[in-house]
This record gives sequence, C-alpha cells and structure tokens, in this order.
Amino acid sequence: APARGLADADTRQAHGFAGSLQQVERFVRLGYKIGVGGTITYPRASKTRDVMARLPLDALLLETDAPDMPLKGFQGQPNRPEQAARVFDALCELRPEPAEVIADTLYRNTITLFRL
Repeated sequence: APARGLADADTRQAHGFAGSLQQVERFVRLGYKIGVGGTITYPRASKTRDVMARLPLDALLLETDAPDMPLKGFQGQPNRPEQAARVFDALCELRPEPAEVIADTLYRNTITLFRL
C-alpha cells in the first residue's frame, strides 16, 4: 500500500512502476502519477506494457531512472537521461493516442507533479 502522509495528492509518484493493473489502479485512485521507464522497451515485459497501455494518459510520467534500468539493446550500460526519447517511442507504440497528444499530456503531468 502507498505510504500515507508523505506527500500531498498532487505530488505523489510511483517511480519505476512494474506491478499489476489492480495495484496501479489503487495508486491512481490515490492521486499518484505512474512512472513509465525502460521496462516497457522489453517485449517480454508484457504485464508492464499492458498496464501502461491501459492507464489513463493523465496518470503517466516519463522517466529513465538513469543510470539504472537500462533499455532493451543497452543492457550492461548505464542508462542516460537522453534515453527518455526511446522510452517515449516505446510508450507511443503501446498507446492509441497520437504522439503529439502523448507528449503534451506527459509534459502537463510533469509540470503539475513538480509544480514548475
């Protein structure tokens, strides 16, 4: 269960989420943004890929977790922030929305979460 009292609702993030749809739906109901990272670049990560395809777009954040969580094809190398574009491309392959809508929504989600 998410920790209570650690952050107010619009600043909560489930970093590097790789759980079930049932788990993530609880986080979303509690106001968490869900971190989408390099895990979705692996075809074998079907559970995580399915979750990220099914969640409301306004619940998602893009992340790399650099230098951890290497992307497919980059195993054994440190992850880097510029790999966010590859994570974005992988997310676009999973989602029905146009890439521009995904980018705009992820941007707004980030601005809201970090109060920028």
